[in-house]
Amino acid sequence: MLFGAVDRTSRHARFGARQQHAALGAAHELIALLRTGRTGLRRGAAQRAAHEPCGEHDEQDEDQEPSHGLAIIAKMKILVAVPGNLHTVRMNRFVPDALAALGHEIRVVDYSPTLLEKLRRKLARREAAEVVEARLLAALEEHRPELFLALYGVNVSKRVLGDVRARGAVSANWWLNDPFQLERGAGILGAYDFAFTNARYSVEAYAARGVKNVRFLPTACEPAVHRPLGERPSACDISFAGDWSAMREQLVGSLAAQGFDLRVYGPWRRKLASDSPLRARLEHGFFSPERMAEIFAACKATLNIHTWRGRFDYGLNPRVFEAAACGVPQLVDWKRELDEIFDEKERAAFLIYRSDEELLEKARRVPALAPELREKALAASTSIRERHSYLARVRELLQVIGAG
Repeated sequence: MLFGAVDRTSRHARFGARQQHAALGAAHELIALLRTGRTGLRRGAAQRAAHEPCGEHDEQDEDQEPSHGLAIIAKMKILVAVPGNLHTVRMNRFVPDALAALGHEIRVVDYSPTLLEKLRRKLARREAAEVVEARLLAALEEHRPELFLALYGVNVSKRVLGDVRARGAVSANWWLNDPFQLERGAGILGAYDFAFTNARYSVEAYAARGVKNVRFLPTACEPAVHRPLGERPSACDISFAGDWSAMREQLVGSLAAQGFDLRVYGPWRRKLASDSPLRARLEHGFFSPERMAEIFAACKATLNIHTWRGRFDYGLNPRVFEAAACGVPQLVDWKRELDEIFDEKERAAFLIYRSDEELLEKARRVPALAPELREKALAASTSIRERHSYLARVRELLQVIGAG
């Protein structure tokens, strides 16, 4: 155990040293170019050297004391392992794009089994991580990353992580299924150098289980997709967009029974009874992030029901950030992080309920107060897109691991 701890520490030190060396080298080169007035002729050198943060994050970077007067993130080779079968919450696309926007050299590898790998798994009775292992090892060999980042990482084997370690690279996992899959996460995250959870109070729960390398990093929005779309023909007063659960069906059904103008979007058809009144209110099927933004634009408010409502009072699902970024008023069940990570102006986008009765009371206000509620939600959406984007999240992730 001591040897493992020393080895991990030394690899972190080597990683940090490489990044510091690259950053200092970049600083020296850029300063020399500025002195000679030849920066325009050396674009390639500047790209190799570093990526300098800009735009809406300048103030955040200015709060940090830069080396040699320049705040520089060294360009890195990053291999991002993702599940390819995501439909609505496409962090398998948003996270690599955000890393690339920071100037890093990104390669994405899908750890979901291919059709051939599924067949091999069935015939050989092997685990999914075993049948995709060769592809992940090949990607490591070809890309030779300095950072291996897994989203969820459910099919990333110990052999793959061992290869990452042998190459002197750093491994990180962003686990986005808390708090309801904490036990599963506890069996995965300890094998990584750094791990991140979307639920703040899962950090303590992991530590109690001996997994002490976990930090809080909530989900986010993608401003290029999750944004106000302007006026749209009204489809309903209240929308619900998401997967089915018995608790969600009960809550949505109670609103429908009260006469609310409500529509449901998602793969619900097989779950509903043949005589369910919700069938007439359902647009069945998975939907893209772009389609979700259109749904939000065509309603007066959207309903968000965490799948872990009534079980955990913490942990935010992606819809919290996505709907808020779209500037739509959001009826959402209370979670502790709502009060902790959103400022007062941002919280104006939320109609928070703690009980079925409070949900009914706040839903009744939506039609009459729609213009006022929408105005507040639109005002809050600008800050949401700036402070709670995937770009902001990956910046924080890289800073934690010492690469930003």
